[in-house]
Amino acid sequence: QGLILFGLGTGQAAAGITTEADEGVIDYQRLAPMTPFTKVLGYLFGLPIREWILCLATLPFTGYSIWKGQVPLNGVLQLYAVFFMAAILYHLTGLLAGSVMKNRRWAFLTSTGLVMVLYLIIPQAAKFGLVYLKYVTIYPVFNEVYPSLIPRRLGDAAEVFNTIIPPAKFFGLNFPQYVFTLISQGVLSLAMVMMLWRRWRKADCHLLGKFAATGLFGWLQMMLLGNALPLMNSGDLFPSRELDRRFGRLINPDIQFWSPKTWEATVMIGIYGLVTLASLWWLTFIISADQHGQVRGWRRARKLGNLKLPLLSDGATSVPWALTMSVMGAVGWFIFGRELIDSHWYPELSLLTVTPVAMFSILACGGLGMAALLESVGRKVTGLVVILGGILPVMLGVILAVSSDDFVALAVWLAGICPVSWPIYGSGVFLSEEGMPRDVARAIPNAFWFWQGVGAILTVWLLKKLRSARKKISDSSKEF
Repeated sequence: QGLILFGLGTGQAAAGITTEADEGVIDYQRLAPMTPFTKVLGYLFGLPIREWILCLATLPFTGYSIWKGQVPLNGVLQLYAVFFMAAILYHLTGLLAGSVMKNRRWAFLTSTGLVMVLYLIIPQAAKFGLVYLKYVTIYPVFNEVYPSLIPRRLGDAAEVFNTIIPPAKFFGLNFPQYVFTLISQGVLSLAMVMMLWRRWRKADCHLLGKFAATGLFGWLQMMLLGNALPLMNSGDLFPSRELDRRFGRLINPDIQFWSPKTWEATVMIGIYGLVTLASLWWLTFIISADQHGQVRGWRRARKLGNLKLPLLSDGATSVPWALTMSVMGAVGWFIFGRELIDSHWYPELSLLTVTPVAMFSILACGGLGMAALLESVGRKVTGLVVILGGILPVMLGVILAVSSDDFVALAVWLAGICPVSWPIYGSGVFLSEEGMPRDVARAIPNAFWFWQGVGAILTVWLLKKLRSARKKISDSSKEF
């Protein structure tokens, strides 16, 4: 059932909406006397209708298995409620991929690949402090109810194992796994419905408005913190704790037989910052208008008699909103790092005084720089800059690092050009990691602060260039 709905159904939704756009059916449907929300629901359940029918055709066999095996109905209902909610979420993801991409095959492969990433990569990220990410899958509920789905003698052992798996603790509130999973997936589904609704209202509209994107970023930060903070003092947040459980090295869950390593704190703080930076880039990309979008916005504003672009319009600059999200991300990142280091696991460690400033610098340079690039030179040039300034230095650094130990320090400096490395380098600066090679331990802080200075200068220059470019577009729009 999961293969049919999650895999084939998501791919069919993505490929189907792309085909409809290629054949001009989407433009025709815009003229239909129905609300955009009705059209979204029609495509959501209509494009993968074959997969829904195939899945429903298997339910009688499922029902017979439940009756024959005397499986408790409560656990089955919880599992299938989350299963069908996840299917809707993934189909919405496929619709979004198909709405953005023009190639049918790429839309199919991308949407199907996202589902594979959710079940292969995301659960691994949950072991490094990002507990919330596992709630976009059915894993939490399945792990909770599967002891009732297997023979009793095996189920009793599985039930004992499940007693040491922490429940869904959101800021200390013990939610049932299925309730919190439904809430999490429901909010994400609502955000995607909003994106599709905006795209149906207007073909060239941004997927999200600026206020909604900022709110979504804040909600993601709240979810990440709400799931991570309650698990710190118990030790359930740390990767080594999870590995000990999975491989049976931790027979007694008493924490006195186990303690986390220093490198775990460094890695977890770095990964949290990396996910925050990636979320900031994604939402900034969505709400930033290129030159054509700015021209359309100014023309519309002139027609309505406005002297300035409305702050929330698609054509308005995304810089203030990127700055707001940078502040929110830095606050969330610092709270995560401070609570982790101030826990009783690391009495000998402390964050540097400049840590919050460095965290804000990483996010502000990355977010504001991305917004300025997108609005001043467009997406194609921005993509070229990402390749030259982001991917190429890392590739060169890896080649140098594996070629000779003498080039490791140079590789650290080269890789530090890439903004993706900034949160990782920053976590090494905030906490001095023992056991590093001497050259690497010396190069990381120097490279980090140097490239942060360069990034700040480039960001200011890009913002000045953006101001001139937007003023030029504003003046040119007066002629129409």
